[in-house]
Amino acid sequence: MTSRPDSDPFVERLLDETRLWQDRGIITAEQAAAIAAGYDDPANLVLDEERRSRLVSVLAILGSLLVGLGIILFFAANWDQFPRVLRLAFIMVGIPTVYGTGYWLRYEKGYLRVGTAVLLLAAMLYGTGIHLIAQVYNFPVNDPKLFTLWFLGVLPLAYLTRSHAILILANGLFLFSISFWLAQWFDEPGEGKAIFSFALYMSVGPLLYGLAKLQALFEITRPYVAVYEVMAIATTFAAIYFLGFRFPYESATYRESGVDLDATTGLWVLFYAAGTVAVIAIIATAAIQFRRRAPLTTLPYESATMLIVLSSAYVVVFVASGNDVLYPVLFNALLLAEIVGLVFAGYFLRRETFINLAIAFFGVAIVTRYFELSWGLLDSSLVFVVAGLMLLGGGFLIERGRNRMFNRMDAHGDVA
Repeated sequence: MTSRPDSDPFVERLLDETRLWQDRGIITAEQAAAIAAGYDDPANLVLDEERRSRLVSVLAILGSLLVGLGIILFFAANWDQFPRVLRLAFIMVGIPTVYGTGYWLRYEKGYLRVGTAVLLLAAMLYGTGIHLIAQVYNFPVNDPKLFTLWFLGVLPLAYLTRSHAILILANGLFLFSISFWLAQWFDEPGEGKAIFSFALYMSVGPLLYGLAKLQALFEITRPYVAVYEVMAIATTFAAIYFLGFRFPYESATYRESGVDLDATTGLWVLFYAAGTVAVIAIIATAAIQFRRRAPLTTLPYESATMLIVLSSAYVVVFVASGNDVLYPVLFNALLLAEIVGLVFAGYFLRRETFINLAIAFFGVAIVTRYFELSWGLLDSSLVFVVAGLMLLGGGFLIERGRNRMFNRMDAHGDVA
């Protein structure tokens, strides 16, 4: 069987149209592949088109990020030199113009990826405009309300454009705004407050994952699932990883009385609300699948893992450790169990991303724990030599195991 040349106008038009329908949510990726299935060597055609599309997306997004960063730095450095009227004119006219340009390119001219990249640029400038207006009226630019407004303005755009890049920006702003709220909620830093902060992110991670599982049930929201899953896993693993260090628990105050519970209402609301919404989302997901008589596959295990993570977050906040060893051991054991579970989930769900995340966190955890435990026990040069040998050997074993696993996965179907 021979493939059609790339210059075939009908095939090119067919691929352009199916990609357009897929981006607009009219058809799914599977339906797009089925449409192309009646033509010569459709797998190669679709693969080549996907590669070209990804290249265009990467170049356009990188271009938007560079332009946005340049504009932000320019106005940050010269903002005081512009008259107030000119500042407001740039914000009120310039930003809507960028939005309009992105809309025109994406929806009027059909340049989906370039248009989406311009909309991403507009979303970045929208946040810049919020902070510049705050600066004009002498409002603190590090106020968490500004980042919250930025997040609330970008999130609907991500769903309207079905753009992963804009959704990543929105979720990143959500996680970033929490850190600013924490800085406001905690007047002074301390070990107990650091533990509380990481415990809060341990409850936010399951929240994002629960929303991912719920959105996976509906065709209209299914394109957003991968972003929520990856950010949920990264957030949860990062929080568990930091809680596995020993130094936060060395405070005598924490060992005796735990975290200082005299926190603001906003912190408690977010702490409880995140866990509650996560549990509700998982229960709703299970109920909908049960009503549809759909197989639960790994959902029971994912639900159990979520409950363990949430319980661990609440325990470390409310229960004093009594020493500086108990919780580091428990959280490192939890991190290892989560990594192993993620590898199995990636294998059974055929999700290469899960396996790559698990391998990345495993490597980071092993290296940092090694330095944490051995730095004061061995000569510094010997520490680095042993660490290098561990990395070389570990890299060899991980790559060999990863290749074998992916080969088995490919033998049973495609990976995502």
